[in-house]
Amino acid sequence: MGGVGAFEAHRPSSIAAADAAALVDEFSGTAAVASGFASSGSLGLDASLPLWARRIVGDTADSTQASSTATTTTSPGAGTAATAAPFVAAPELPPLSPGNALATTAETRSLDSYAAEGFDTGGQIDSQSMPFAAQFGMETGKRSWESGDAFLAAASRDIQKVIEVQPGDTLYGVLVDAGLSQEDATNAIGAISDVFSPKSLKAGQEITLNLTTAAGAAQTDAQPQLVSLSLEPSVERDVTVTRDATGTLIAEAIEKPLVETRARVAGVINYSLYDAAMKAGLPSSVIADVIKAYSYDVDFQRDIQEGDSFEIVYERLENEDGELARTGKMLYAMLNTSGVARPIYWFERDGDGEFFTPKGEAVRKALLATPIDGARITSGFGARKHPILGYTKMHKGMDFGAPTGTPIYAAGNGTVVEIGKKGAYGNYVRIKHNGTYQTAYAHASKFAKGLNKGDKVKQGQVIAYVGTTGRSTGPHLHFEVLENGKQVNPKKIKSTGGDKLNGKDLKAFKALVASVDAERQNLRNVVEIAETPGSVPIDCDSDRGCEN
Repeated sequence: MGGVGAFEAHRPSSIAAADAAALVDEFSGTAAVASGFASSGSLGLDASLPLWARRIVGDTADSTQASSTATTTTSPGAGTAATAAPFVAAPELPPLSPGNALATTAETRSLDSYAAEGFDTGGQIDSQSMPFAAQFGMETGKRSWESGDAFLAAASRDIQKVIEVQPGDTLYGVLVDAGLSQEDATNAIGAISDVFSPKSLKAGQEITLNLTTAAGAAQTDAQPQLVSLSLEPSVERDVTVTRDATGTLIAEAIEKPLVETRARVAGVINYSLYDAAMKAGLPSSVIADVIKAYSYDVDFQRDIQEGDSFEIVYERLENEDGELARTGKMLYAMLNTSGVARPIYWFERDGDGEFFTPKGEAVRKALLATPIDGARITSGFGARKHPILGYTKMHKGMDFGAPTGTPIYAAGNGTVVEIGKKGAYGNYVRIKHNGTYQTAYAHASKFAKGLNKGDKVKQGQVIAYVGTTGRSTGPHLHFEVLENGKQVNPKKIKSTGGDKLNGKDLKAFKALVASVDAERQNLRNVVEIAETPGSVPIDCDSDRGCEN
């Protein structure tokens, strides 16, 4: 009976009210019903009647009276309302006689048999003292629902569809493909647009549609109308569209309250930091923060070795079900490479925040050591046999192999002094950082949108995307560092450090470090992450870093 429940739950109140009014007229009086539903008699709208029984009676109401009540519409008001085609009451169903609907497997019992069981029949059926089903000879146990009776036809007019959005789908297309008329689909789009942009629909999202054909004719090919629509654009937000009593579609965005928590993740690296962190349950957005924070000092292709370890503490924003809605700041990170621990802490001052070492020295340097995420070094600085020319030639930069389209970041703050095609370099960008250093980026597939010569860029800003333009054997970034106009080995650049805290800022930072360290210990006591059952707890304070 789930279909009936869903039908009643979404059925517009105007239709329900009309049916109820018609029901009172149809079944008024005190005469008993002895021969079935085809005759009018005293049944009463007893709320204790089963839903299916009230539904049977309700759908035999006077359709003319119900129609006059339900066809009143209102013009959409300001905001999120849109007017759809007016609802019309469901058509009158054929009379239901004993034995032809719910009682196909029932056995009619005599009045004497009910009297013997204690029912006061008084020589006739008493609707107040005899069970509803018993009055009409229906079996009170398991019923046969397989018969093609009119009740099932009415229930089948309620439809629920859960549709997964596919790549290339539009909301309008999804609605029309689900069977809605173009007018109904357009009205739904108009209603939802004030709380959700249809262009924001993404592949993989689910749209739940509750539809009904009860407003049309009783034929099987009646076009459905939208009763309600719901989707979840994000873990923290639901969007619904419902039809009110007048037939107007009303949209609503429901913001789900989020709870801020803190989580600790620690693990040992066997292959790569990214792989180990993902297996330990660290969200990819936080992994990106880790890589960016350490990219000044760590070469993630050469410096990371098997057995290195990490520990991260970060903010989580969760919904009431404990599902991750989004991540907040990374508060602490410790990367242990080749036995050297590198802890860093997030500290904010004057509205800006960045990472500092335990001594209060800023992690950020003048130039990034790796201006690209997740790439591998395919060729270093120095003499090599050229892969295309076939002879030994000085390689005046470093090559990072990565898929086409991978973002390329500015290694430091500066000004774009050259951008465009440049012979064997292909698509090329050069940035001047100060009077001494410049960096160059070659073989890009394309440049960042709107980037031009003379533009100011900030460290970490996307300036281009990996490609294989110019003299190239495959997609990669050719990265150069120029010192006083001459290419030098990027690995040997001693970048100047960032700010160093002092005075009140240093005192506040020391207090923050103590607080974060205490929280790390508390989180470690609550749950040990990346740990196998029965193992020794992970210890990230040992000389070798995080280990079991």
